[in-house]
Amino acid sequence: MPHRFEVKLREWLLLHFEDGTDIASARQCTDRLERHLPGYDKGIDRYKITWKMISDAIERARKRDTPPCTTWPRTMGTTTVYRLVKNIRQNARDIHD
Repeated sequence: MPHRFEVKLREWLLLHFEDGTDIASARQCTDRLERHLPGYDKGIDRYKITWKMISDAIERARKRDTPPCTTWPRTMGTTTVYRLVKNIRQNARDIHD
C-alpha cells in the first residue's frame, strides 16, 4: 500500500489532467493517472506538464479544498500540494520582476 503522501502526490498530478472526481482508492487514482501518463512510474518527462496544466491543477485543487484544510487532508481526492506550488510560482515571479 502506498504511503499517504505518495497518494496525495498522485492526486495532485491527476489534477493536471482532470477534475479527479469519484476517486475512492489509491489504486483508482493511479489507474486514472496512468490513462494520462502511460507507463507512469513516479518519473515524469518535464515536457508533459505545461504551465497551463499547473495553473489548472492549482485551481482544481483549490476548489476541492473546501473548507480549506488546516491539517493533513483526510479524504480521498483532496490535496494541499497546490498551496506549495502556488507559493513557489509566486516567489519565482517575484525574483524575476
